[in-house]
Amino acid sequence: MQDDYGNAISVNTARTINARLDEGDARMTRIEADLRANTEVTETVRANTAEMVEFFAAAQGAFKVLNWIGKAAKPITYIVMLGTAGIAFWKALMVGGGGR
Repeated sequence: MQDDYGNAISVNTARTINARLDEGDARMTRIEADLRANTEVTETVRANTAEMVEFFAAAQGAFKVLNWIGKAAKPITYIVMLGTAGIAFWKALMVGGGGR
């Protein structure tokens, strides 16, 4: 056997090189298997969290609607209070003024 420069390689050196290459190949096979397993787990997590992300997006929309309702409730409350005060004032005039 020869190296890239045409020099003869001893049988022991060739065996050592082949053993190291085989170890590297086995290591790469383990890394690829781990990578596949990791990809499967990542895909499972993505699928599971997709529903939670969708829920939070819907909740965010609900909070916007509740915020709009809260903003609308303030003026409506003031109008109702004004109406109630007007009715109380009118009844006070009717009772106190003898309009019964």
